[in-house]
Amino acid sequence: MTHEIAQEGFRRASSHEERVHEAAKLFGAGRTGANPFAQARLLEAFSTHDFPVLLGDAFTKKAVAAQKAAVKEFEPILNDQSVDDFNRHKLIDLWGSDEFETVKELEEYKSGSLNETELTHGAEKHGKVYGLSWELRRSRQFTALANFPVALGNGSVKGQNSRVADLLVDATAGNWNTGFFGTVDTKKFTADNLDAAIKQLSQIVDHRGDLVDVSNLVLIHSSGLRSEVLRVLNAYELEMQVTDGAKVTKTRVQNPFKGVVTPLESRAVGKRLGANQATGWALVPAGSSDLPAIIRTLLSGEEAVDIRVKRDQGERPGGGAVPVDEGSFNDDTIWFRGRDVYGIDKGFTAGVYASNGTV
Repeated sequence: MTHEIAQEGFRRASSHEERVHEAAKLFGAGRTGANPFAQARLLEAFSTHDFPVLLGDAFTKKAVAAQKAAVKEFEPILNDQSVDDFNRHKLIDLWGSDEFETVKELEEYKSGSLNETELTHGAEKHGKVYGLSWELRRSRQFTALANFPVALGNGSVKGQNSRVADLLVDATAGNWNTGFFGTVDTKKFTADNLDAAIKQLSQIVDHRGDLVDVSNLVLIHSSGLRSEVLRVLNAYELEMQVTDGAKVTKTRVQNPFKGVVTPLESRAVGKRLGANQATGWALVPAGSSDLPAIIRTLLSGEEAVDIRVKRDQGERPGGGAVPVDEGSFNDDTIWFRGRDVYGIDKGFTAGVYASNGTV
């Protein structure tokens, strides 16, 4: 190691945060080769024990930022729960608390209970490993590594989107998942059919013996149904039809869905619905509902993407440490690993509805 490397910002900075920042600056300055002197300093920095670790920390921050910025298709219908381990846990019905009862003078308070349901949820590990090969380092091609944090952040969110979509849709059949929705309807998406679906849900009694709340519903659809959905939900007035026996009455009314139904357009759902992607639609309670249909389980303290660097370069037969930039003993690669921990599980589905929209 030269004297100059000791003068680099990632070595001279007084705090860990500053050293991480300086490592990222050096990587940014030297990765393209536009500045050959900066690239030479970068190549030497990779041979130190601390630079790859500091760079990994910088990548973590960038990945977390990308994770936050990525399009989370299903955020409006997810309800977050936290656990401390990887065991499956029975879902506690926090939304169906006992009513407070009148307590008379000198009378003891009656005990309540947190109801444990038969539904289970839990957290799982997800991740990817990305490598900077010896050949890429020799040819000074660092662009792939520079793109890695954004790819990781986007990959984390895309993984969550896919797992929610897999819960909603049976991709093999190109149909809404009957294990989640029960019976799937065939009615086309229209204002009258949306109104009928909401009325149908409003008459259902949930596991607590209460009527399902239909005041905060999310309408899930693919881009193929976008124009119809926006036309209905954004209209100031709608022509609605009321049938009473043989008598049919049509009336123009102020849009009854304003503030009640929120559209959620999903490419992940559209991809899985196949032939039904331009017609299929579904109603799911918002994640803030007292009857959340999808539970996202997070591991306490591990809510964001975590990145680590692997240093397993080994030692030379004659003794002496091998520089980190020599890469892994197995394949000469410097490996960066990204990890994300969450679980996606079915919650309370008494208040959900789906239609393929084919009739």
